[in-house]
Parts: sequence; structure tokens; C-alpha cells
Amino acid sequence: MLTRRDFIIRAAGATAAATAAAAYAGAGTAAAVPVSPVTAPGLRTFLDGVLVEQSRVVEWERRRISVAAARLSKDYVGLLRGELDSLIGRYAVAVDDIPAARAALARVRALIGLDGLRELVAAEISASEVGTRTALAASGGRWAVSVAEIVSDHGSAEGFVDRFNRAKAADDRTVWTDACPDHYIITTGTDGRQEVIEVTGGAVLASRFFVDYTDRARVTVPADPDYPITVAGTASLASGELIGSVCHQFRDEPGGGFRSQLKVAFPASVPSLYIAEHQWHLACEFSNWITAYLR
Repeated sequence: MLTRRDFIIRAAGATAAATAAAAYAGAGTAAAVPVSPVTAPGLRTFLDGVLVEQSRVVEWERRRISVAAARLSKDYVGLLRGELDSLIGRYAVAVDDIPAARAALARVRALIGLDGLRELVAAEISASEVGTRTALAASGGRWAVSVAEIVSDHGSAEGFVDRFNRAKAADDRTVWTDACPDHYIITTGTDGRQEVIEVTGGAVLASRFFVDYTDRARVTVPADPDYPITVAGTASLASGELIGSVCHQFRDEPGGGFRSQLKVAFPASVPSLYIAEHQWHLACEFSNWITAYLR
């Protein structure tokens, strides 16, 4: 049914690298070890208005690394185990060398290549599109919004957004994909839209959509007037159906640094677990993007 295993056989080097990624990620529920400083100091993350320890964001990334490694290495048993761990168990999984694991996943993606990654998840994308259209029909034009906030004690809103926009314009794929293990492809097309293949929220399957940052008129997330700098756009399937939108807003803080309010709209019938889990996705990717900017 799937052609992905045949592709992996042809890309044996990629499989070996994925195995290395899984090894870096660790396994099981071993006793906790000290978390390495993989995000910049001075970051504070708020989910549902509640401050969460940055180590919990790193722990979420650690679990998702094992899931991504399993997907790329075709370890279906490991994939399902990782999904259950990430979505339900929330065990105290040991966090070891996150930078090394990120680098291993980056090597895997580079070895497989864009076309290979698309083939790898083609069946998942087909299935997820059916689910997305079902959710749209059941939502009746209503939307649910996943929100995360990150405060940085350093840098500026304008400086961060400038770097964000330059990376998009330059199609700097490493900047985009390395920020979260659930990112498989993020690339800017000739029309300026971003093609995104990722696992969103609490989904188990990868999805493919296109983000258009010039399409402000159809953004379904209301902007907050207290945040003067906005990065917003729509998300659509390849066939054109609007499936959601993003509205990320930023402001400088009076005492220095800046605050990010990060919002993504999903069809309202999507399970609440998906919305809650995507908060962690936002926390992970933007923590890493802000850290890269500050460094």
C-alpha cells in the first residue's frame, strides 16, 4: 500500500541516520537527568495564561524527537509508542543531548530530500486531508484558537520579526525545520507561500498545507491592538480550501525584551486535545526561533 519503505531502502544512509537520531533521543522513562541549556536564558512561556517551566517545553521537544525519529526510520511500533507517550502518558522522560538529536534529524531530512519526504508521508497526508475536510464540514465556519505566549528578557519585537521574515523570504529551510521535531518540510515557493508538512497539535498523522502571509483579509483570528507588530496569514490545502489561519503578534516590553502572542486557528470541531497540544508545538518552535535570534 505504501511506497515509503521502498524509498527508505533506496536511501539506506537516511535510515542509518534516523537510527542515530533515535539513539540520541533515548528511550523509555529513565530517571530524569539535568536538562542542558538548549534555549536562551530569560525566556518565559505561558500556556492558558499560566507560566510553565522552560524545562517542560524542552521535555515536550524531547518526546517529539523520538516520534520523528521513529517516523523517519519507519519504526511503526516506536512511532505509536512515542505518540502515546507524548499525547497521553506525559512521563518524566530523560532529556539528554537535544542539540545532537536535532542535528541527527536535520541530517536525516537532508539525506531523504524534499521529494523523498513528500513520498514518505504521502499516505498520511491523504488521510489527514480527509479528516480536515470532515472537521471543516462539522465546524460550520467556526474556529478554535490555540494560543501560547513567550516573553524574552532580551532582544526586540522588530528585530525578531525582521529575522523571521528574512528567513522566510530567503527560503532558509534549516531555520524553519530545525525549530520543532514535528516539522518535516517548510519551504517558500515561487509564489511566496510556504509549503508546510508537519504534525500539528495532537494529530498522529502528518498534514500538508500552504501558508499565505499576504492573505490578511481571510485571517480568522482577531488581532490584539496592544501588539503593534503582526505576522498573520491563512492556511489552505493544496486544492485551495481554507483550513485555518495564524496571527502571531509582538510588542516590546517596558523593562526591555519583548513579548510574543502566538495564535493558530483550527476548525472548531477539532478535539480540544489537539488545540491544547498545539500550544506546546508553538512554545517549542518559537522558543527555538527566539533563541536562535538572540544568539
